[in-house]
Amino acid sequence: MKKIVLLALIALAVLIVACAAPPEPTKAPAPTAVPAQPTKAPEPTKAPAPTTAPAQPTKAPEPTKAPEPTKAAAPTTAPVAAKPLKIGLLTDQTGALAIYGPMLENGFALGLDYATGGTNTIAGRPVQVVIKDTASKPDVGTQVARDLIEKENVDMLVGVPSSGVALAVNELAKQYKKIYIAQPAAGTEITGKNFNPYVFRTSRSNEQDALASGAALIKLGKTFVQIAPDYAFGYGSATGFYNVVKAGGGKFAVNDDKDKVGAIYIPQDAKDFTPYLQKVLDAKADVLIVTWAGAGFVPLFQQMQQLGVFKTMTVYTGIGDNQTLKTGFTNAVGVKGINVYHYTLPKNDVNDWLVKNHVAKFKTPPDLFTEGGFTAAQMLVAGLKGTSGDPDPDKLIKFYENNFSFDGPKGKYSVRPYDHVMLQTLFVAEITNVTDPEFKYVKLAAEIKPEDFTPSCTLEGEYASRCPKK
Repeated sequence: MKKIVLLALIALAVLIVACAAPPEPTKAPAPTAVPAQPTKAPEPTKAPAPTTAPAQPTKAPEPTKAPEPTKAAAPTTAPVAAKPLKIGLLTDQTGALAIYGPMLENGFALGLDYATGGTNTIAGRPVQVVIKDTASKPDVGTQVARDLIEKENVDMLVGVPSSGVALAVNELAKQYKKIYIAQPAAGTEITGKNFNPYVFRTSRSNEQDALASGAALIKLGKTFVQIAPDYAFGYGSATGFYNVVKAGGGKFAVNDDKDKVGAIYIPQDAKDFTPYLQKVLDAKADVLIVTWAGAGFVPLFQQMQQLGVFKTMTVYTGIGDNQTLKTGFTNAVGVKGINVYHYTLPKNDVNDWLVKNHVAKFKTPPDLFTEGGFTAAQMLVAGLKGTSGDPDPDKLIKFYENNFSFDGPKGKYSVRPYDHVMLQTLFVAEITNVTDPEFKYVKLAAEIKPEDFTPSCTLEGEYASRCPKK
């Protein structure tokens, strides 16, 4: 049997087997209030009135004794005294990517608590978060995002798991001139050919996944084939891997052209993968690159095992969330791959704070996209502090494009000013087990710093001139 190698499509994080309890952060403020996550997203037609955003608990659990947070100083001239800042959080509580919604919401809540020092205020203005479910569907996402802007009068937008929905929100951000921070959607197009100046991201892109994986892929074989979901995330990922493999001298056994990029596309809601996997087997390639996300990951891998895919070729794919690892990777112990985030991998004070407080509040460690929600909140708060609480988009764009960076759970994050790509560390991890009760499933194989790989600038049309000249 060939060695199976798994790579994260969604994020790079690798687990070093850590001790049972995360180390005490040295300089993290203790939370005094953590925004509560609603158990059910408000219906788009019955949005809460502006004065009633999701309730904030009066007290949050304090896992350890830490210094009292310093309260944010009120600006000398606030845009509107004490007027709340309203944030629209687009999530998936139903639909194909519903597994990721709670990770985003929980991470965002804790990120707000951390970044505001437990006050839930920015420049003297309280923060209200209005959460909407997009159901992983672009049409639903478009409507609820429009409702957030027109009916809820939100100042900024954050989210969403689906890249297809994120691209739809991109257009609304431009139309209504609202800052939109994309997270955890990975579609390269978000800050590529569908870029506009109102859109930023804290998520990594498909191309960043592929670039970080490139050197490893070329060592696995000479011929390749890909499978990917038939929507924006799949297209972006397949294109990224195609470019990396071709640049390294590899060939694709089927669809080897720039339009189909060596991929076999599968409907996102597919249940029976047999006909597609038969095409994979017929290709007789050395390596299968798998891009997938959501609940379908488990049945896909189960059917791959049943059809003997692992026995005939090397499989390279993403290491996903903890539940997917537990249920879908029982025969993959020892494999390596790219992972967006695993709580045991980064070693810094911010991640220590996140892990400790997530366990205290939610009774489980952070998961795949928890870090993404956390960093989106960090970026949002930093921007609004930089403008003294003013959500004016022109002021925020100027702030974020002025060498903006911050320290988050994976280390240093930096906005690339000309296309708003978020430069960040990625990890290669090795799966050590799928049975640990604290989800300590991986160990670190390699840490890939932002300076180790450079995503291309893929802006088009009126924004193409923003790319640096080669």
